Amino acid sequence: MKVFKKRNSLASLSIFAFILALLVIASFSGCEAASLIPIRNKQPIPEQDNLVEPEQTEPQETSGPIPETTEAEIPQAPLFYHPLTGLETAENASISRPVAVSFGNTSYALPQFGIGSSDVLFEFPIENGATRLVMVTTEYKSLEKIGGIRSTRDYIANVVASFDPIQVYAGTSDVSASVLFDQIDTLDYLTQNLQSLCYRDTSRIMPHNLMTTGSLISSEIGKLGYRTTVAEGFTAPFVFPEGRGKIPAGDESASEILVTFSSTQNAAFSYQSETGVYLRSQLGEKQIDGIDREQIAFTNLIVLSSDCATYESANGSEFSLLLNGGSGKYITDGTSREVTWRMDNGVFTLFDSDGNRLTVNRGTTYIGFVRISDPAALKVIR
Repeated sequence: MKVFKKRNSLASLSIFAFILALLVIASFSGCEAASLIPIRNKQPIPEQDNLVEPEQTEPQETSGPIPETTEAEIPQAPLFYHPLTGLETAENASISRPVAVSFGNTSYALPQFGIGSSDVLFEFPIENGATRLVMVTTEYKSLEKIGGIRSTRDYIANVVASFDPIQVYAGTSDVSASVLFDQIDTLDYLTQNLQSLCYRDTSRIMPHNLMTTGSLISSEIGKLGYRTTVAEGFTAPFVFPEGRGKIPAGDESASEILVTFSSTQNAAFSYQSETGVYLRSQLGEKQIDGIDREQIAFTNLIVLSSDCATYESANGSEFSLLLNGGSGKYITDGTSREVTWRMDNGVFTLFDSDGNRLTVNRGTTYIGFVRISDPAALKVIR
């Protein structure tokens, strides 16, 4: 133990002597003792008397404009406008061909499934005071249930054809007749015997239980080889404002609307100022989509009067709109204005009071036809 301590003492003395020698050398070379232990990024602080002002240089001339320095912009997907609603979309739907699906609209047919996806919803009077609803939409492929599907009429098919859709229905008013409309692409469950197009919902009574899906419609379109893009030069019956503007307010206030088709059928629309849409009710009840249970709503309401006729056929009393044009009201944003409509060479078109193609606000649109013989068919409550 004594030997170990002695060696330790000798080692300590040697180290002390070495450090002392270094300090002596540093003092002769004019260095600070602290500089023997280097510090990362330490810079010498110059004395104030030795500071030198930097030389002033003239700015270099450039051969072109100096680019502005801006923050990096995040690339955005190009914006497109939906052809039936005018709303901005991330995908280009302007060339997608819509479908037009005929719905029953009696109490037994409620709720309809998929009807809330309408870009444009038509309502036509038919026999016995009932109405037929026709949904025109490009947004059908993802729908898991659509129905109940019912028959169409020749006047319905002719008006709806102005949107260039593939029409989906189950027969005509004479379901035994083999009637395929000229120059109209159809998916007629009955006349064309498209048994793979639809199925029966056993929870509902016939004939209000005929259902389909978006994928079944797409499959039948593929089998029949129908065109899936809109016709070249297609123009809708109405247009939208330029840019993101809105049309000016109409002449009259119109926030509560009642449309009467018969003593057994009417529809009411209530304006919601916070959202800018009209909510639809029928016979005093909210009309909903059976898929999401949401009340159906529209930005634009167009109610048109038309001559009509009732005649007897082998199948009993038949009803028809004559489609020879007429007047009506365009209702939007809590106001209304006068409009007219025509069928020129079989093409349905809407016009404003100056005779120009009607401009409507961007959003979904309801178009209903009422009998011209009933002046109280459209009532603006307030």
